[in-house]
Amino acid sequence: MVPRRQRRWNVLALVAVLLALLMVLFSLGQIEIHGVESRDFLRLASSPRALTTGGAAGSAPVTAVLRGDRLSPAEEEGDQRDLEAARYKVYVGVYSTNNYNLDLRVPSYAGSGYVWMNWDGAMQRYLEQSSVAINQLVVPLNLLGAPVQEALQPVGDKPIALPGDRYYQLFSFQGSFYIDNINFRRFPFLQLGLPMVLEVNDPDGELGYGNLRLLPDVKDSGMGVYADIIGWLNLGWSIAEYRHHYATNFGLGGAENDYSQVVFDLSYGTSAWSSFWRLLLPLIVVMAMVLLVFKLRTDLQDVRSSIPVTILLTLVFLQQAYRSSLPDLPYLTFLDQVYVVAYVLTLIAFVLVIWIGKRYADLEALEPGEQRQLQQARLQRLDEVWPLTVVFVATLAIGVCWLSIPSG
Repeated sequence: MVPRRQRRWNVLALVAVLLALLMVLFSLGQIEIHGVESRDFLRLASSPRALTTGGAAGSAPVTAVLRGDRLSPAEEEGDQRDLEAARYKVYVGVYSTNNYNLDLRVPSYAGSGYVWMNWDGAMQRYLEQSSVAINQLVVPLNLLGAPVQEALQPVGDKPIALPGDRYYQLFSFQGSFYIDNINFRRFPFLQLGLPMVLEVNDPDGELGYGNLRLLPDVKDSGMGVYADIIGWLNLGWSIAEYRHHYATNFGLGGAENDYSQVVFDLSYGTSAWSSFWRLLLPLIVVMAMVLLVFKLRTDLQDVRSSIPVTILLTLVFLQQAYRSSLPDLPYLTFLDQVYVVAYVLTLIAFVLVIWIGKRYADLEALEPGEQRQLQQARLQRLDEVWPLTVVFVATLAIGVCWLSIPSG
């Protein structure tokens, strides 16, 4: 039997731990800060678009990353009227030939390919009057480390005149691009879009959303054979026009500005099987040792107590290994939550090992009899129940973690 004084101290220790945990949670709630959302936003325009990328044969298509909100039916009708009334319309196509250097820590990627534009005589006269080239007006907004005006290099000396008072010019591009819309909450089961964002670089405030629309060339845009990235599954591409609202008028006076924007997205995803074998299987093997702690003989108390400590150190190294490829996130990924469950179970296992070892030591001091047999049966039952309890609790906790991931 546990002495009454010892039992009282155990209860006091448990209460102290709970109070410390509550104080920590309260303190974190007081110092936690919340980011301010930008007043800039995107709305999906009503112009033709391709927002569904190809999937594997016989599987459902993969929906591309949607930025902003869709327009309501009434808003789409109004946007169509605005499109018809726009003074200038430039058709934009993108063909990606090569993608590489995907860096999730920034996040960014490097890519190259071609962009072409097709515009009418009204736009051409504006360009001539303003003494600017079309690639100085339509620029990649998410380009990193280089002037956007130099990103699109003309293929040929000047635009080609087409029948029907239209003009065409082809450009090549190469550079690093920022990935603006990526969600790591389901890591390591990821889907991401590598965007190239083309938007109007308005020099005089006359090329807002109501005057100039960038319309995606859905038919001829696409991606080449070298656009694959090693380690990622190619899910296809998408292209769409958005209405980009800026929370400023750039000092020109009047209302806040809106501009037309075309987003060309290359969709990639991780293999669920590969992610499981690389990141989850080692964790499962390590946690299997927690199940076996109480299967060791009770006289090997030193070995039993050292196993949870070794497992804890192994968990730390495993987590640091995969976290090094990710940016510092303000939330926990799915794999982070799985590791939290593993940490908690390992801590419980260590506490139980110490507690059971103490009970076995007290058991040796008891006289042979019914009380000793009853106490020994309880400890043996705990050794038998522990593996099933770990499996049940871990499965339930991980399921809750997956189901609680916010959508989007």
